[in-house]
This record gives sequence, C-alpha cells and structure tokens, in this order.
Amino acid sequence: MPDPITYLPDADALLLRAPHALVAFGGWVDAGSGGTGGVRHLISSMHARKLAEIDPEDFYSFTDTRPLVAVTGPGERSVHWPGGEFHGAIIEPSSDAAHDLLLFVAPEPNLKWRAFASLMLDGLQHFGVQSVICIGSIFGAVPHRGEVRMTGWANEPRLREVLERNNVTFTNYEGPTGFVTVLLAEAQTRGLPAAAVFGFAPNYIQGVPNPRVSHALLKMFSSMTGIPLQLAELDRAGRSLTRQVDRLLVDQPQLREQVERMLNMMSMSEPESRAEAEPESEEQRGGPALDPNVELPSPQAVVSELEEFLKQLRQQDRGPTDGEGQ
Repeated sequence: MPDPITYLPDADALLLRAPHALVAFGGWVDAGSGGTGGVRHLISSMHARKLAEIDPEDFYSFTDTRPLVAVTGPGERSVHWPGGEFHGAIIEPSSDAAHDLLLFVAPEPNLKWRAFASLMLDGLQHFGVQSVICIGSIFGAVPHRGEVRMTGWANEPRLREVLERNNVTFTNYEGPTGFVTVLLAEAQTRGLPAAAVFGFAPNYIQGVPNPRVSHALLKMFSSMTGIPLQLAELDRAGRSLTRQVDRLLVDQPQLREQVERMLNMMSMSEPESRAEAEPESEEQRGGPALDPNVELPSPQAVVSELEEFLKQLRQQDRGPTDGEGQ
C-alpha cells in the first residue's frame, strides 16, 4: 500500500517562514471556480513549488469525480487523478511580510471525510502552518458588479474578530454541509486557527470562471494574514467579465429585465441575507422597483438566455491550445 501522503524528495528544502495556508476545494462551494481559481492563480503567478500530494484512492469515487486524460504525444496519453496537492511559495524578502504561503487545492473528497481532514492537516502542519484559511464561492441572488458579498466562520475568537472587521457576515446556517466544516472542526481539536470565507457569485453567470470573486477572496486572505499578493491580473480579468456582461444586458433589454426580476425574486426569498445586505439605491438596482405582481422568470430561464454568451466566454478562457484532444 502506498503512503496516503507523498512528500516530494526536495519538499523540506523549501524553507517556509511560519506559513499561512490558503485552501480551496472544487465542488459544492466553488461557484464560478471562485476558490480553486484563486488558489490556482497564485500557484501559477507565484511559481509555487509542489511539495506533496495526497493519494486519491481512498477518498474519491472515480465515477463521481472522474480522472482526466490528456494526449501527451502521438499515440500517447496520460491520466491525471483527482487528489490534493500542497504547494509552497516564498514571499519576496523585500516585503514586510513575516510569513510565507502554503497552498492546497483539491476536489471535495467523496469518501472518508474525517480521515481526509486529518491527513490534510498532518500535511499542513508538517510545513509549520500558523493558520488555515479556506476560500470558496456560492451562487446567490447578487449582481455581477459592486462589492462581492461574503459569509464565513472561524474556529477561534481572534479570527472571528478579523472577519467581522472585514465585513464578513457570519452564517447561522444549519443543515447538510460541506467538507470545509469538517476540516475546521478537526483543526479546532488540534488547536490550529482556521477560518472559511465564501464569496457570493451571480447565479445568472454560470459555466465560466468568475475572476471577480476570486480576486475578492484573495484580497480578503491578504487582509487576514498580512501576506502581500499581486492581484492586478485577476482584477483586470474580473473587470473584463463585468464589462462583457454589461454589454450583453445593454444590447438585450428584455434579458436585463429578466435578470433584475430574478434578483428581486430571489432576494425576497432570502430574508436573512436581504436583511444583512446594504440597501441598494434605485440607480444601483438599474431602475425603479419591480412590481411584485408581475410574473417572475426562473433562474433557469435567465441562464438559458445567457447560454450562448457563456459559451463564447468559455472558448475565450480555453484559448487556442486548451481545446479537447490537444
């Protein structure tokens, strides 16, 4: 039996200074790849070094979380298995930061959550992490412009104070939960400070990455830990997405009206979230208040109207070398 966690031969050669861990999981709480997109952006832009990986065999149902195949050459293919990867990044010595960065990204495990949480924390603590910050994203009745609303929780008072200062709404949700809740509970038993922050992504923009949400989550992480991050590229990508959606809604006033009605309908169905949100002006809403007696479209109807637009965005995101069979 292989070890469930494999450290690369030179993993300990990267001397991380009291690192903070930034963690994201694909799946239920990764709307628009808000969390995983942010972590993967840092892995790429900071040239983070892969340090370790978790063997997926015991933790994933491969009929639900399927491996990916890639063509590597004429008549050659390789299989990439889902699993968790640890990456380390050194913060520039010229900055005032006293901490480096440990990044972890994985699909949400299908099986043995407690064992996966324990193993993952073993790996994080192997590198001496001081705290664990999980980021993710949720589809909700929010517009595609303006400040990204966030909700979250922390397993200790100091981090809860930090979240409160950053205007993160504490969730009182009860019911079926995701893996992150299990992870925070396990971290608490170890005395390891941990928090989870989730940004809300517009539910009428689905099927494409939402860099605007990723940017907001990484800014929040930077504020919480004091680790400086270069986020200009993500900021530009988020603004570009906003402009493209703006143009679409200007060109199609009926679609804009549907979006406004859907937001109004869903906000009315979420009284707690509505009470916590800042009141919007008429200009911010994009027009006068909607008549509640008018028949409102379903989110599915609006998403269907946006399908062709999102398909074009997906093609732009993949680029010329990222298509199937490349």
